Amino acid sequence: MRFFIVPALLAATVALPAIAAPLQHFTRDGEEYSYTAQRQPNGVVLLNGTVDATGERFALRVRGTQVVGRLGMSDVSFTVSHETAERLAEEVSPATETTTLAAN
Repeated sequence: MRFFIVPALLAATVALPAIAAPLQHFTRDGEEYSYTAQRQPNGVVLLNGTVDATGERFALRVRGTQVVGRLGMSDVSFTVSHETAERLAEEVSPATETTTLAAN
């Protein structure tokens, strides 16, 4: 189940425009997630957050369409569509040191 939720989580993070807030929340399949997004100088986007109900942490590194990271104690690796990768690139612009993405 976890491997199906993580790609959906990434798609949800780029679904709405960015807003200025320290932490964002969204609900997917009955679970609420909190997260932030940041672009590193090398272009990699870092998504860090937690599953609110369990406190389980996730840390995802996104480069193009490739996503790798951890969800709790599990390593995850998957690809996202070019459309999702492009939306994420627009949402977390290189000029912005830290951007928080909204998804609901």
